[in-house]
Amino acid sequence: MFEPRPGDIEPDHPWYERMLPGSLRLRLILPFVALIAAVLFTLALFLGSRARDIYVDRLVDELAMQASSIVDVAELAGGQTGGDVDLTGIVEHLPEPEDRRVTLIDADGTVLADTHAADVSAMENHRAREEVVEARSGGLGQAERRSASINDRYLYVAVLLDDGSDRVLRIAVPLADVDAVVMRVQRYLLVAALVALAMAVAIATWIGYRLAEPLEELRQHAQRVARGDLSGEISPSPTIEFDEVGQSFNMMTHALRTSLDDLDKAHTRLEAVLAGLEDGVVLTDIHAEILRMNRAAAAMLATPEDRAIGRPFIQVARDHELDAQLQSALRGERTQREAVEHGLSRQVLQSTATTVAGKAEQLGLVVLRDITDLRRLEGVRRDFVANVSHELRTPLTSIRALVETLQAGAIDDPAVTDEFLSRIVHEVDRLTALVEDLMDLARLEAGRTPLRFEEHATAELLRAAGERLREQVDRAHLQLEYELPDALPPVFADRRRIEQVVLNLVHNAIKFTPPGGTITIAAGQAGEEMAIEVRDTGVGISSEEIERLFERFYKSDKARRSEGTGLGLAIAKHIVQTHRGEISVSSELGKGSTFRFTLPVATSRAARQLRDPVGPGAPA
Repeated sequence: MFEPRPGDIEPDHPWYERMLPGSLRLRLILPFVALIAAVLFTLALFLGSRARDIYVDRLVDELAMQASSIVDVAELAGGQTGGDVDLTGIVEHLPEPEDRRVTLIDADGTVLADTHAADVSAMENHRAREEVVEARSGGLGQAERRSASINDRYLYVAVLLDDGSDRVLRIAVPLADVDAVVMRVQRYLLVAALVALAMAVAIATWIGYRLAEPLEELRQHAQRVARGDLSGEISPSPTIEFDEVGQSFNMMTHALRTSLDDLDKAHTRLEAVLAGLEDGVVLTDIHAEILRMNRAAAAMLATPEDRAIGRPFIQVARDHELDAQLQSALRGERTQREAVEHGLSRQVLQSTATTVAGKAEQLGLVVLRDITDLRRLEGVRRDFVANVSHELRTPLTSIRALVETLQAGAIDDPAVTDEFLSRIVHEVDRLTALVEDLMDLARLEAGRTPLRFEEHATAELLRAAGERLREQVDRAHLQLEYELPDALPPVFADRRRIEQVVLNLVHNAIKFTPPGGTITIAAGQAGEEMAIEVRDTGVGISSEEIERLFERFYKSDKARRSEGTGLGLAIAKHIVQTHRGEISVSSELGKGSTFRFTLPVATSRAARQLRDPVGPGAPA
């Protein structure tokens, strides 16, 4: 039952409705029973009272006839002599002489004879008695009162004798007998009324329950609907009105179920869209309190959604620029897309804020896009263009200078000409190597490089690659060592490409390790992978440089005076990734560096996938 809320206007029901109970059954039964009871008891009281009047009237008629009979008997007995009537003898002819009191009253009110009085001379004068006065005036009189001589209530019926003497013959009957008969009749009427009332209660109860049963079913279904259960339906009712109400309720439930299903589908689809979006979406109310946010927004703002719901946007975003943009949108102002550096990590977020106006409320919508990687890639692209320009400009400038020198007359000097031509050839070879590395890297990134995957003994493969640089190691006065256990399982790889990776790593170690240092090539099995390391005791790499070490053209020598194109580590990274492996580096300044990459063991799952490749990187 719904409780009234403050401010609700209560319906103005009449007082008699407010006195009735709240149950529909009782509201149907009680008025009907009360009406029947009132009618029955009113009728019983009326009939009981009327029965007494009818009985008294009939008794008066009977007594009047009896008095007339007595007069007739007296006339027959005494003739027209005018003498006293022998009432004792006359009373003997009455049907029930013991319950009748017969009195003869003279014209002056003197009692001449009485069947119940031992001494009539002691009786009062009856001239003023109501029945006597009425009999003298109309021939017949009656009255009800308590007898002064025997102190009982009697019904008196007086008849004027038709002998011209103005004498009155009065017959009295005790009212106790009348009241007993009337009480018996009233008792019968009361029992009949109670029986009729019981039948009325039973019928009213049956009718009330029959009428309230469909409504009770409707109430139960309404409560189930209020709890969210829309599966039930109201059964048909024999009553047309209730059946129409039930069918309408079923139609409403079906429509509501359809609407809720549509809303659930829309909610599911919206959740799927929000969950699949890489952009962060934050929904707020008009007061900038968060109502909803997806996982991407939670990750960007570093706050779980359950902790963000209901909190102000400024507390969750912790950025005044984002909050100012949302506040402007909620005020109806046009906002521009902005890039904001967010958090201590300086994450770059591109944000837009708009308002969504509905019929019931106005919402704020903030869309966040993490463009940190894009900004970083833009920086990498700028560095790549600058590096390519530098790498190309340096040999081209050198070739141009050498050619101009030859054109200026140095060509006539054979010694100078040979030297300059050798330098030109060196610069051309440098350009050729750069172009080949660029093309090789492009093919690796595009997956168009054919690879020949085969099983190779790990130790033999790594030793062969290391020994190819033995001469350079010796020339740099370094030590080349191997840590290759005998029981190493074979790897599944392209021999030429893996040797290229090892050569690049060892060559870098040679360049950055001072004389007397050591370069170590080590390998060990790690599950289904073979972990290969190239360690040196060189100058090391700073943590800032490690993050960009595998970028194209990146060199730790800022002056770019070292030899090489700066593409070796980028090429090595793509080769390892093509083999389903990973490459990483750890280093400490002044103590050396360790480059580590993994290859699939010949019996591993990754090797089986490489044997049956899908997509780029298939073996030739």
